[in-house]
Amino acid sequence: MKRYRLFEIEDVLADMDTSEVDDDIAETEEDYQIVVSGVVIFVEKINLYLRQGVVCNWDEEEKMFMPDFAVTVIYEAESSCEEWIYYEQDGFVTTVANWLSGRMPVEQIEQLWCELIMPDNNNKQKKERKSV
Repeated sequence: MKRYRLFEIEDVLADMDTSEVDDDIAETEEDYQIVVSGVVIFVEKINLYLRQGVVCNWDEEEKMFMPDFAVTVIYEAESSCEEWIYYEQDGFVTTVANWLSGRMPVEQIEQLWCELIMPDNNNKQKKERKSV
């Protein structure tokens, strides 16, 4: 398992081939849907999971959800990525900073250690955390 600083993890993800990783649907309503990557970023110090995602809007002409804009989605670690608590149209650092509402300086957020969790070991990681 490799750890990264939060400020560098988006570049790491951009350089990875995640085409084999299944996406998940975080939420679906009548006129929009939030689709998130299967890759999960765990930020231990603040006990959060982060996922990159896309908000899709219903296109009546195409009769399907069409991508509109990218977001970062935040989950509390206890929720095991089952229910999101916040999302924003920005990168990891800015989204976390805005969610924390000034409770931690941006410079400190950038330096937080995080762990990249691929879906094939996601369940194993969750079980290990619960047993600790």
